[in-house]
Amino acid sequence: MTTPLTPNELWKTVSDDLQTTLSPGTFTMWIKSSHITEMKDVGDDRRIITLSTNSPYHYQMLEERLYAQVKDALDRITGKKNELQFTMSVKKETTNISSTESFTPNQPLGEVFVQPKQTTTIQQSQSQKQATPQQFRRQVQQNNQSPTLFQQYSQPIQQFQEQIFHNALHKAGLREDYTFETFAVSTSNEMAHAGAMAVSQNPGKAYNPLFLYGGVGVGKTHLMQAIGNNILRKNPDSSIFYTTGEQFTNEIVAAIQQKKTIQLKQRFRSYQILLVDDIQFIAGKNTVQEEFFHTFNAIMPAGGQIILTSDRPPHEINLLEDRLKSRFEAGLIIDIQQPSFELRTAIILIKSKKLGLEMPMDLAQRIASQVESTRKLEGIIVRLHSEVVLFKKPLTPDLVATMLEKTEQTEFPKNSIKSGDVIKTVANHFHLSTAALKGPSRMKNLVEARHIAMYILHVELGIALEEVGGTFNGRDHSSVLHASNKIRDLIPSNEPMRTKVNAIKTSLAFSTSVPAEIIP
Repeated sequence: MTTPLTPNELWKTVSDDLQTTLSPGTFTMWIKSSHITEMKDVGDDRRIITLSTNSPYHYQMLEERLYAQVKDALDRITGKKNELQFTMSVKKETTNISSTESFTPNQPLGEVFVQPKQTTTIQQSQSQKQATPQQFRRQVQQNNQSPTLFQQYSQPIQQFQEQIFHNALHKAGLREDYTFETFAVSTSNEMAHAGAMAVSQNPGKAYNPLFLYGGVGVGKTHLMQAIGNNILRKNPDSSIFYTTGEQFTNEIVAAIQQKKTIQLKQRFRSYQILLVDDIQFIAGKNTVQEEFFHTFNAIMPAGGQIILTSDRPPHEINLLEDRLKSRFEAGLIIDIQQPSFELRTAIILIKSKKLGLEMPMDLAQRIASQVESTRKLEGIIVRLHSEVVLFKKPLTPDLVATMLEKTEQTEFPKNSIKSGDVIKTVANHFHLSTAALKGPSRMKNLVEARHIAMYILHVELGIALEEVGGTFNGRDHSSVLHASNKIRDLIPSNEPMRTKVNAIKTSLAFSTSVPAEIIP
């Protein structure tokens, strides 16, 4: 006959089992510091296990987050149906008294200090209708008697929770300020915002994969990271990783060079939630696409969540394998439009407030009327904040005007942009070939793209009409002049046209090179 395990022996066996399934941090913090104080059989196959914790926070974490894992391990090891109870004893030392105090969730906590010799226990069973930790906390907050044990612990607990959360953000590669609270919503992005919120509340089940696409500075990265931020806020132990298409590619190349591809594959395929920014970067890179295909197939069937962003929808990403396109299109695809004037104004006010910069409405609207990229907006706000805080300058219309002028000069380096860069960037923006852009076709989308390219070359870069005409297969200078004037006249009053031109200029400012070479 097998000798029954003692409480210590049973907990050691359970701990060894849990150590293989929980993260090292979770195991050390919550399991290693607990122990079994009592085992009570209540039938042939049922048993009540009492676990002792050493703080209110440990009590809460075990009861709310780890109950199922601990119970499952106990059930498997003991062969019984176990119910868990939790106890907590807190030592309180005073000048005259040294005693061990404890309390029940329904007990007025002031009584603990009136009767220091009393010894009771917190006992919380899933099958008993006692106060939950949430109800317990409400009772504590409503208690107006002397300071309570929970109140003594509350501030350190909150600080500890925040530290765990920040560590999880850093490990996942996420920014702290990219949250849903700091994301301004309007008609141009409300569907993307709703989809992102749904995914953050139910990852792996709602809209999987989630594919967000749009131009530069429309908030794709912000929304993507807000999802990860929200998930980690609820559960810091979630396995999340954020990367870009370029970083993913570089890691694959480095792993091949260092002969560490197996370790890299195991790492990427172990994540529960994978966020990849600018996924279009892997297009044409056969080895990288192969690895991402297998990573995708490993995460999705296991119930994981994949979130992707791109500057265009999957079917328009040239050189992207069909098998990847089909998988991306199996989820929810959302187009995020360029922010409207009202949304840009809201973004300026939100970001200014976060920095502690008091931005008047008229100045916010002035900036919004001249800058359309949210990245540019954020840069301007940061520079204004520096001028006001570091150099003690007042926030005036003149300061804003100076900053806008400097921003335009800095972000559109006219002297370093070549004609070929403009042709390639315009062609990519409209998803055309450079040959078609320069060719004779009079299709509407081709004509618009050609006119914008001519405008940028002649008006923005100051290239002579004859030279621009030569770039477009010898077109007459009058055609170039007509195209340039047409676009210049449309920009002030036509927001869609202004958005397109600014998006192309932003792309030119950020990068004037062609995509990276294809990796074999």
